[in-house]
Amino acid sequence: MENINLLFMGSSCVAAAVVGGGLKIFGVEIPLLCSIKRQILLGLFGLGLISPVGYPEIIKFNKTFQCEKYAKLAVEQFDENLKWSCRQTGDRWHNNFAGHQGWCLTQTPASTDSEIDVRRKALDSCGKKHKA
Repeated sequence: MENINLLFMGSSCVAAAVVGGGLKIFGVEIPLLCSIKRQILLGLFGLGLISPVGYPEIIKFNKTFQCEKYAKLAVEQFDENLKWSCRQTGDRWHNNFAGHQGWCLTQTPASTDSEIDVRRKALDSCGKKHKA
């Protein structure tokens, strides 16, 4: 509930800064602002109230999006493994989307990039054998 209040208060401050004041929001009246400096300060104050609420959610959304892409690629690489009969096995070789995604959510981007590269190299090696 506290985050909602900060979000509303911060949004109200930013809105008041944009229009130059003269607003009454949630029982609070923000008078007309006759100074650009005061508008800027009010806007920055509003953003300061919003940022602790929004920033973690943005980070979480981005990580989730990146891990969905990772899991999709991991499953595609597993399917290639079967298609080429590469016989790759182990924890990185399965078609469990949720499992790949869950693992990714606990890793750094460097770790997930490394896993993609390891699978790609194994598939490239296997694929070259089949194409020859």
